[in-house]
Amino acid sequence: MSKDETATPAKPVLGLFKDEGDFRDYLENNLDLVEGGLTLLEKEHVLENLEGSGGRVDILAQDALGHIICIEIKRSDASARSALNELSKYITLLVERDRLPPEMIRCVVVSTHWKELRLPLSFFAQSVGVAVTALEAKRDGDRVHLEPVEMLDIRFLKQLSPDMDLIWFDTEEPRQRYVEFLSARAKSLPFVRLAVLLFERRVDADTTLTPYAMMICVWRIKDGLHEKITDVTGQPIGLDLPYAAPGWEPEADAKNWIDDAPFASFPEVGRGWTHGTPEKLSSLIPNYDLQRIERIGDWPKIDLINNDGRILEMAQATSPLVGAGRLSRHTFRVKVSPKYGPSWRAATTSFLEFIAFDTAWVEQAKAFLDQIKEDDSTVELHAFDKKHLVFAIHQACFHDEAMFSFFEIAVRKDDAIVLGICGQYSWDGVTCPTNVEAVIHDIYGGIMHARVAIQSAVDNDRYEKALTLHGFVPVFDWVKDDRISHSSLPTQRYPLQAFVAANPAYSSDVSATLQRVGPLPTGPSS
Repeated sequence: MSKDETATPAKPVLGLFKDEGDFRDYLENNLDLVEGGLTLLEKEHVLENLEGSGGRVDILAQDALGHIICIEIKRSDASARSALNELSKYITLLVERDRLPPEMIRCVVVSTHWKELRLPLSFFAQSVGVAVTALEAKRDGDRVHLEPVEMLDIRFLKQLSPDMDLIWFDTEEPRQRYVEFLSARAKSLPFVRLAVLLFERRVDADTTLTPYAMMICVWRIKDGLHEKITDVTGQPIGLDLPYAAPGWEPEADAKNWIDDAPFASFPEVGRGWTHGTPEKLSSLIPNYDLQRIERIGDWPKIDLINNDGRILEMAQATSPLVGAGRLSRHTFRVKVSPKYGPSWRAATTSFLEFIAFDTAWVEQAKAFLDQIKEDDSTVELHAFDKKHLVFAIHQACFHDEAMFSFFEIAVRKDDAIVLGICGQYSWDGVTCPTNVEAVIHDIYGGIMHARVAIQSAVDNDRYEKALTLHGFVPVFDWVKDDRISHSSLPTQRYPLQAFVAANPAYSSDVSATLQRVGPLPTGPSS
């Protein structure tokens, strides 16, 4: 007989155990391999489930701090999906049947293979609210050694960088050449995802507006690729100061290197470049048509989700549900349903934060949202924050549709509004300052400071003092079955346009004073 014929065949699990059950029995008798100080409660612990199939925990144990530990044993990548299903069932049944608080449950997964299991278990660990430990079983002679498996950091961070570039072109030809330049340059950083939004001035728009516009957007880059950015750009990340969006330095450095065009070849870029923001894009759209979006770099070959409409929505960032790194500070608009808990909570929390500059608004809006039931209704959350009343007065001198800050919540069923609330500011019909320059200095600190504050999309200061000086107070309207009921105060309501009509000399002086250092846009969308 040959040596091969007399050799004992290797056992299926680590060459030591005939099956998972045999491996489980070994760990049952050697719990210190899993963790020191564990107390065995039961092997193959049965969890009954009156709503369906029950569960059977491979090993149920308890640690020195009183946590109940479900030890699940797997021997192949093929069991990755079943492992998560079983762990979810164990946790639910322990909470429901044994009345355990979730934070006192731990899950330990012991597996001989981790190629397919590591990613879903990492997501599970960060989502489920219980402590999860991963251990890889390895053979050490005739014994078993359990090594910790490092869980992946599944961070669901915002995806679209708030650092965008907005570039203006007088003609279409250099813009197209610049797109081709970006595409060629980006090949050195193929893991970077860029979208180039190309706009053309509408035929009915103001002809003084530059005919062609381009917005360059960049998405988040995985942490493991940051060294490759340094290799290509030739400098460490974070040296390209100042940054418009702290925390997005890798994306900014990659984008800035890709669009670092030679001035001699593209003088138009040097003359027409500015930082892009969601606010600038939103003010651009009323006067421009989106021609197309050029996708450059790390895009799926077939993308059924990120169509042009979605990318444009992300770039405007008026909704917290689109994945933008910074919300628009002027406009908030989203449709949600209370029956979808995660998106409902994210949207309503963000909405209340958006209108937090007025505590009366927050109180009324929160009370209204709290009464909405979890049903098939669709809720529209819409708010606008002008923040600068004197700028709104300037605009209202030229356009009746000029707006000041407001919020709206509308509950729809079958496309009909069944319940709603809106908040706005109403003039008291009396108050008007006499000295424009003194008022602007009191609110902003001077005319130049006022201009900078008005034209800045990232100014964090609030200027509600202007409301008191001009006699504007918050008011509310409620809607039920298409009938509107007003708040009791004030009894008379006067909108922004009424203030301008009643105080034409003062309003004109506001506009003239603000424009001493140069013209300001008058369009209601600016």
